[in-house]
Amino acid sequence: MANFAAMRLLEADGRLTGGVRLLLGAVSGVPDGLLKAVRVLPKELNWLRFPWYAAARGGGAFVMGDRIFAHRRFFEPGAYRAFLFLLAHEVGHLPHAARFGASSTAKARFVCWAAGHYLRSALAHGRNAHRLARIEQEAERGRWILAELTRLTPAEPPFNLLSDEHAMQAWLKRHEHTIAELHRRYPGWSLP
Repeated sequence: MANFAAMRLLEADGRLTGGVRLLLGAVSGVPDGLLKAVRVLPKELNWLRFPWYAAARGGGAFVMGDRIFAHRRFFEPGAYRAFLFLLAHEVGHLPHAARFGASSTAKARFVCWAAGHYLRSALAHGRNAHRLARIEQEAERGRWILAELTRLTPAEPPFNLLSDEHAMQAWLKRHEHTIAELHRRYPGWSLP
């Protein structure tokens, strides 16, 4: 797990670094307490080995309680930008999981609830079930806002500030009105 720190996104124990936590909180709207508690780990460390489906189909990571389990490719050097965008989506599932708690039983209940949610979405939306599921629409907010924010700030992208919590705080303050407007304009996760 030594390469966690080298990525500038995670501490050695898998917790989000301060700058990353601030940025993800701003773009996702997830409470800071949930972001402070979460640990991001390789998917091989969860008992179900989730996610099972291909990363190209949304299977790059899975939230279980206060853990995000991600495909190992995101832990490779040079993948930090793609990983940050993935995390901007995945942290949006933390409030969903938090309703169930962090115990083993609570995690199992959350997995069953999520499976039922996707099943209902499959009945309503067919092959677009994953993307059109309500919980996916809610979670995608963070990734969309991060992408739009990056597009709108090409001269000073947030990626350069991930390792400096104070600089990230100042950057977010400078762009707070833009971020608020993006939250207001979020269109939902569209179909490809």
